[in-house]
Amino acid sequence: MKNIDYIREEIREFSKANEFLSYREVDELQNVLYEDETILNITTGGIDRYKGLFLLTDDRALFIYHNEINQPKVLEVPYEKLEYIHMKQVNYYVSMELFFAGTKIEISDLPPDDANSFKQDLTFQVDFYDKMKKNRAPQKKKFGLLRLLLFIGIAVLTGYLVGPQFHVVEVYDEVLTDALPIEEAEESYQLEFTEMEINKDEYETTVRGIIKNLSDKEYRYISVDIQFYDKKGSIVDSQIQSIYDLKPGKSWNLDSYTISEYADTFEVVGVYAEMAE
Repeated sequence: MKNIDYIREEIREFSKANEFLSYREVDELQNVLYEDETILNITTGGIDRYKGLFLLTDDRALFIYHNEINQPKVLEVPYEKLEYIHMKQVNYYVSMELFFAGTKIEISDLPPDDANSFKQDLTFQVDFYDKMKKNRAPQKKKFGLLRLLLFIGIAVLTGYLVGPQFHVVEVYDEVLTDALPIEEAEESYQLEFTEMEINKDEYETTVRGIIKNLSDKEYRYISVDIQFYDKKGSIVDSQIQSIYDLKPGKSWNLDSYTISEYADTFEVVGVYAEMAE
């Protein structure tokens, strides 16, 4: 563990040091950082409704905060696992998505000037480790890894312990429960999926198709879970679209989109339908 006084001196080198040092998460850094780990960049941000500190070190990206019962929490992404990042403007602030191993963490409420420097630093790290992988680099420094469990449209991060009191929080994307794979849904619900196509333009990637109710039942609502993938096959977004009161013989013009610049292909991974009473 690093000495807290040394950590504070490191943070004082940054232009917004007074703001960063006002966060109680600073005191927890002594339980998180390795003794020889250096802070390269630091800013404030949020996950869901939790505010905290977002840091880049010479080994990994870290987000540290306190939850609703005042427990300190930490999320980490080793650079060697990071695949790419995606940034988007949300009002005055910036949101940054970190994609790795088929899942993602979204850091919100980043100050725009800090977000730009973080993007440069993280892009450098992604490129650096990509080159190392291609060149079959020797084994790197070992440290704790997140265990990744991937469900339909849901990423759950569990099982990583930092120090005596830090645990990785669960991070969720929207999930469609009780859904059937598309093949089973077509048979069980008697739904027909046709003309399913993906189109990409300068601003977004859109999936459109036609879903027809071939049964003699009226469905109170139908929900479809669409996952978007990059060229490597990693999930970059998941969208759920729904329609209400689809009568027998009628069709639904499905229209779903993502603003992820990395979306290249798609798959309908889940369908749920409920009959009208």
